Amino acid sequence: MDLSQHNQRVQAEPKTPILFVRQRYAPFGGGEIMLENIMAAFAARQRPVAVLSGDWPRYEGIEFIHCAGRRFPRSLRATSFARAACRKIAEMPPALVQSNDRLPCCDVFRAGEGVHAAYLAERRRFETRLGRAATALSPFHRQTLRLERTTYASPRLKAVIAISKMVAEDIIRHYDYPAERVHHVPNGVDLDRFNLELRQQHRAAVRAQLDVDDNRPVVLFVGSGFARKGLLPLMKAVATLDGEPEVWVIGHDSRANAFKQAGDRLGLGARLRMLGPQKDMLPWYGAADIAVLPSIYDPFGTVVIEAMASGLPAVVSTGCGARELVDRFEPTLVCDAASVNDLAAGLARALQLSSRPETAAKVRAAAEHYDFNVMIRRMIALYESLDLR
Repeated sequence: MDLSQHNQRVQAEPKTPILFVRQRYAPFGGGEIMLENIMAAFAARQRPVAVLSGDWPRYEGIEFIHCAGRRFPRSLRATSFARAACRKIAEMPPALVQSNDRLPCCDVFRAGEGVHAAYLAERRRFETRLGRAATALSPFHRQTLRLERTTYASPRLKAVIAISKMVAEDIIRHYDYPAERVHHVPNGVDLDRFNLELRQQHRAAVRAQLDVDDNRPVVLFVGSGFARKGLLPLMKAVATLDGEPEVWVIGHDSRANAFKQAGDRLGLGARLRMLGPQKDMLPWYGAADIAVLPSIYDPFGTVVIEAMASGLPAVVSTGCGARELVDRFEPTLVCDAASVNDLAAGLARALQLSSRPETAAKVRAAAEHYDFNVMIRRMIALYESLDLR
């Protein structure tokens, strides 16, 4: 049989169904948005697709399989789901199992939440001695580390998808996982939707609605879980800047009022606007001057691609996987979030760059390496290689 006949036979053979595993659905979660798009892309290619989850929305062409572990205590939630999912998978017909949660019975693990061991190592830099002791004794962190170890040690695991170079390096360093089985497939966005026209379309209207002058610098922060995303260091840094920039905070946190009070103590007052979750981010990217994601640890940070595709310079922490994207534009915008001075310098630099007419196109050019369609092609190529093994 020649190569062309072999390829025709492979294409004609039915593909193994793909079972995606995700414990629970967060409507504004970046991981959920990525997974929804990936599943839709495979379904559109006539690949049988199912999702195993506790509460995933129903979509045409995607089979939903309900699976839920114990909700309480929090420390056992992920482990309980993993056990329930593995029992369910063992009873099902053969499928290629990709999990977005730590799962010892998956074929492909998409490390969308990064490496918990790396997160804890980075977090220690921000904690007091008492805080470090509490973290070390935490049942939640101990259980998460145990589940992470068993996932990477599983003989079934064929491949790991790392959504950033940082995560790939963390996986290899912390778990000695074979580098050739770690595939760097970064997040992508719709480059047509996030574009340079947003400024012209939305800036004046949004600023008028909030009564913000067109010349007032605006720093945009997007993310839920304000402590981990670095909102407090950001507020401290902005409080030191000239020009009295505003900080627009989009996202959810149960302690949002506490952060607002901290902003008042820092002197930000009305310049700190807690805007809550927003379904449509386009107007906010169009109205802001820069974006910032100073996370303690963030596997990637899709908001950074969205912002940069919209022409906004972005400032990120050294613990943010999207630093690989920011490096393409301006390496000095990658800052140590543990240093208020370093973060303030990065913000000042980004605001200075945002005032230059040529900046938006240069920022956009860096983001164009992260097209959603490129991500999908890489995912499809990976699955096809696994089909042939």
